[in-house]
Amino acid sequence: MIRIVAIALALAACKQAKEPAAASEVLARSRELAAAMCACKDKACGAPLRTQWDELTKLLHGATFTEEQVEGLATEDTRFTRCMASLDH
Repeated sequence: MIRIVAIALALAACKQAKEPAAASEVLARSRELAAAMCACKDKACGAPLRTQWDELTKLLHGATFTEEQVEGLATEDTRFTRCMASLDH
């Protein structure tokens, strides 16, 4: 299963000490980061985006996602990963 979706589903059942991020904000940010990664032409561009993507996964904790949002996260995860991998070539 796709990494970000798996994390979202696993963390959804856990309690959280702080207010969870709005699911729509997480999805919007994932779209922004995926678009930015796909615009990169080299690893130097992609490295800070990878760090931001990893930080984004922390926002999944405690958020409640609709099925549509989970599908959107899966799509953006695939897009981000594909574009990041293309920087290796």
